[in-house]
Amino acid sequence: MNAKVFKTQMPTTTDSNVVKIAVEMADQNPQLKGFNQTQPLAAIIQDLCNGWNLTEPEQYALQFSEVNNQNYVTEKNRNEVKNGSVLRLAHSPSKTAHDILQKLNSGTNDEKVGALQKLSSLSTDVTFALEFINKQGLGYIIGLIENGKCVGGMLAYSLLSFVELMDHGIVSWDILEVPFINTVASYVNNQSSTAQDGKVVQASLSILENIVLNSSGKYGHVEKEVTFPNLVMHLQSQNQAIQLNAISLINALFLKADPAKSKAISATLCSKQVRNVIWTNIIQSASGQVGT
Repeated sequence: MNAKVFKTQMPTTTDSNVVKIAVEMADQNPQLKGFNQTQPLAAIIQDLCNGWNLTEPEQYALQFSEVNNQNYVTEKNRNEVKNGSVLRLAHSPSKTAHDILQKLNSGTNDEKVGALQKLSSLSTDVTFALEFINKQGLGYIIGLIENGKCVGGMLAYSLLSFVELMDHGIVSWDILEVPFINTVASYVNNQSSTAQDGKVVQASLSILENIVLNSSGKYGHVEKEVTFPNLVMHLQSQNQAIQLNAISLINALFLKADPAKSKAISATLCSKQVRNVIWTNIIQSASGQVGT
């Protein structure tokens, strides 16, 4: 049994540019060291790789390891590393994006689902998102969704990954074509058990809302494909995220509509049936939760 739990390389002099951190890595003993804010990240990573006898340091990067922040450490955000921070040495964004695409192209079904789950998590980080998009990964995900053959976890994580990748504003929503919109709309309209996966419906509603608000000419197609009764039905969902996204899509359609369509949407929302749905499933439900 290896009794050496920590590899320590702490600074011997006090320096305001140096903070004391721990760095973890899977299957390795953590390293305690000084993180010099004036030293290039590449040099810090090289030093860590030397401590663990790792070759090809360019294949590695540092990540934050907090519950709400697992982004890659970059020259722009390195000032967020403070005394007592715990970082993780992991494969670089480029290497990770390459590995995910390789799994999606040639892995087993379980490996593909795992890769997409990892992608949906990592894509919240703009540093990783840029690498994945630059490797034509977004186009691959669009094709995966567009062909309509994804089901279960593969479909849910594909849609979630797409939402996260697009959320950075790196790529225009105008790139999306009619077949993609039709497929996503079908997950909102279709009441089969497949479409009823909460993550699928939630992500699909979000995608359609963004297409309406952020594309230059796709409003009419979304408005034609998504039936209002189905949106009202999603207001009755027990999933609050689905309710919220349905309301957001209705609002987006109302905002972008011409005067005649705005009037029609307003009339529908003011109808007794829809008002009852909103009152029973959203207003009363929210009031009940506040009172509990």
